[in-house]
Amino acid sequence: MRIDANELALIGELTDSEFDSFRACVRILLSKTFLIRGFEHEEQLYAFALRNIRLLELWFSCADIELKRDEGLGVIACRAGHEMRTRLGREETCALLVFRLLYEERRADLRLSQFPSVTVGDFLRKYQTLTGIQPRKTRMADIFRRLSFFKLVSLSGDPADPDSSLVLYPSLALALDNDAIEEIENALELEQTDSEADEDEQIIDVDIEDGEDES
Repeated sequence: MRIDANELALIGELTDSEFDSFRACVRILLSKTFLIRGFEHEEQLYAFALRNIRLLELWFSCADIELKRDEGLGVIACRAGHEMRTRLGREETCALLVFRLLYEERRADLRLSQFPSVTVGDFLRKYQTLTGIQPRKTRMADIFRRLSFFKLVSLSGDPADPDSSLVLYPSLALALDNDAIEEIENALELEQTDSEADEDEQIIDVDIEDGEDES
């Protein structure tokens, strides 16, 4: 798609303060994929991004990156081409699916401006039920850390403690839409009938950008 240079030039008309906010939005989206209204330190940037969404869309379109947003969830996300996406392994993909399903189960019980949460024990039981595999706690700790980096979940406490809390962020709903959920579930059903399935096989690409872990 050809970019309208006149519209893109409007970025230069932002005030210094506005440009600082514009740059902050770009950095968060490129490094973490999601800009989330419910995060206290991102609330003002999220509001700024909505007011200037056309300029942000134009800027990202120069790199062939699409912006997705859901104002009900309060999330803006990057959606790049396949070559720029992070590829998740089998266990990570299954964990992401479990978190997505748990998010849908728990979000209806929330009060305004709260994120749903589950315990590590809740997650492990759901994971085993869905995959038929006893999850390895040490491996799950690594997965929690990686998904936390991408602002999909947040762990409070020891990952080996079944009573530790996992906060589920609305970015999960944009990371896996209904079509992706169905595709992963179908892949799991097929895998369960194939005893030669490789444990590290990648099931699906998800819409998480390939930023570097800074933690």
